[in-house]
Amino acid sequence: MIRNITGRTPANTTRSRWRQIAASTLIAAAAAVGTMAVTAPAAQAATFQDTCVAHPGAYASGAVLGVYATKKIGNDREESCKVYDAQNKLLGTTYQTNYGFYGKPQGPGQIPPAQLSPR
Repeated sequence: MIRNITGRTPANTTRSRWRQIAASTLIAAAAAVGTMAVTAPAAQAATFQDTCVAHPGAYASGAVLGVYATKKIGNDREESCKVYDAQNKLLGTTYQTNYGFYGKPQGPGQIPPAQLSPR
């Protein structure tokens, strides 16, 4: 009688290792992308403008012209991208809001008003 062996064979071990490597790589890539999105809001805002103007087709199929604009609403900045086709027909508008944009220091040497010492 032949006994059932339930141990791992070399083929199963190799597959298991490749699955672990693939899962680890996928998790690391997702973490890196998430970190870039969280730590670079200013770069993200510039990317929205650049993409709107340089690649309007990313916002609507058949778009050839992208018009970028900003609007101040309290301390928030609302960005918009209007995209048009070759006949100048409006295909759509995409909005992105940067909450508290005007309440934050804008330059590297600026001090927020709450931290100024009274004289």
